[in-house]
Parts: sequence; structure tokens; C-alpha cells
Amino acid sequence: MTPTPARALAALPAVALLLLLAGCGGGSSDDAAPASADSGSTASKAAEAPAAAGAGYASDTGDAAGSGSASRTYETRAVISKGSIQLRSTDVDATRDDLAVLLAGWGGTVENEQSSTDKHGHTDHQSLQLRVPVKYFDTAMKSISGLGTLVDRSRTSEDVTTQVIDTRVRIQAQKASIARVQALLAEATSINQVIAIESQLTQRQSELDSLEQQQAYLADQTAMSTIGLTIARTGTKAAPVEAEGGFLAGLEAGWERLGASTTAVLTAVGALLPFAAVAALVAAPFWWTRRRRAAGA
Repeated sequence: MTPTPARALAALPAVALLLLLAGCGGGSSDDAAPASADSGSTASKAAEAPAAAGAGYASDTGDAAGSGSASRTYETRAVISKGSIQLRSTDVDATRDDLAVLLAGWGGTVENEQSSTDKHGHTDHQSLQLRVPVKYFDTAMKSISGLGTLVDRSRTSEDVTTQVIDTRVRIQAQKASIARVQALLAEATSINQVIAIESQLTQRQSELDSLEQQQAYLADQTAMSTIGLTIARTGTKAAPVEAEGGFLAGLEAGWERLGASTTAVLTAVGALLPFAAVAALVAAPFWWTRRRRAAGA
């Protein structure tokens, strides 16, 4: 149906209203854009302020949040694994040799070792501290337990993922802080400024060294597990000693008996000597008095 002039005139106010609203909407959008930009600039400055003061965590947290799932995928659990095994064996040295073969296959090492022997020079006890790559920890605990008679076995695991992340973030922040202090040192114009800035630089460098040592320790402990191993010899009956005959054997036996008898006699004399001395002191006055009476008679 063809619109009439009257209907067209009636629609003009509605069209004008729509155009007016569209113009207002466009204007508010244009105004909002600068406002958003100003807000972003302010937030950026606010984020830089704590870093300038030495906080340094905002940027690291921002980077982690910006990286999203990529950062979460990269970060893996950091676990310190420790174990303890006690074994008994009829041949401690042979068990130690078998252990060396296992360690070579895993790329492990013996960090500390203590041994003791009996009077015949045979090893009867060994205490070892082993370091094994953490990926072989479960295998090592099982295989080492089978080298002898298992007496006791225990294991612990400590998740230090949070400590690893925290230490890394602190190191990054400390390095940034040191760089800022070094820049201030280059702009120092008086001795007092140089002394004050160098004092701050020394303190922050010391803190950085401590953090790096913590990071190295955590890296070592999470890469290599620690296993304490004790091997004790199983008690066995002593082999009978065959009797030897002949003149030399008799002479040796007689000499040993003479030495034992002499030792026994000397021990007895030494034990009685104090009593004899006391008895002599007590009896001396009576003996002296009796001798005088005999002489007077």
C-alpha cells in the first residue's frame, strides 16, 4: 500500500528521535574510550609504583595471569622424596657390590658412607646415604629392599612447589631492585648519596645471594631423592678352630698359660698390697713394745 503524505508526516518525529538517540550513543562511546584509556594508564602507573618501591610482585603476577594456561602447563610439581631402608645380609661386602651395580644403572651416587669391621677384618655394618634421580625413587626403594633381608623401610614426600615458585619470584624482584639501585648509584652526586646507596645495594645483593642458595638447594633436593641405607651382617656361628700339634704349638700354648698365670699372680699381689700395708702400720707399735720388754728382761 502506498503511504499517504499524512502518514509520512506522522512518522517524521519518530525518525528524528531515533537519529537523536543514535547520536547520543555515539557521543557516549567516544567519551568512554578516552576515559577507559585514562583508567588503563592510571592502573599501569599504580602497578609500576610498588615495583619502584621494591615490591616487584605485581609484574610477576601479571605475567603469570597473562600467560594463562601456558604458565600452568609449564609449572610442574616439585617434590622432595626421602627414604630409609634397613637390611641384614650374610655378606655385607657382596651386598655393597650389588648396590653399586644398581646405582650405576640409575645414575645415582653414594654421598656418605661409614663402615665397621669385626676383629677378623670382615665388614659387619655399613651406613650409606644414597642420592638417586627422583624418577627412579620408587624403583630404587623396591630394588634395594631386595638386596638382603628387609628389617625396616620407610619413605616421605614433601611438596615444595609453592616454595620453588615463591623463591623464583623473589629472585626476579630482587634483581630488578638491584638494577634500580645501581641506576641511582650512577646518578649520585655526593659522597653521602654514594654511601647510602651502596649500603642498600650491598644489603639487597646479600639477600639475592641467599635466595639463589635456597633455589639451588630446592633444585638439588627435587631432582635427586635421598635414601638412607643400613646393612648389618646376619649373626652366624663361628667356624671351629682346628687344634694344632707339635713342639711349637705346645711352646706357644705354655707361654700363653705362663703369661696368664703371671698376670693372675701380679693382680692378686696388687690387690693384697694395700691391706698388707695397713696391717703393718697397725701391728708395728705392738711389735716395738714387745721388743722393748724382751730387751729389758
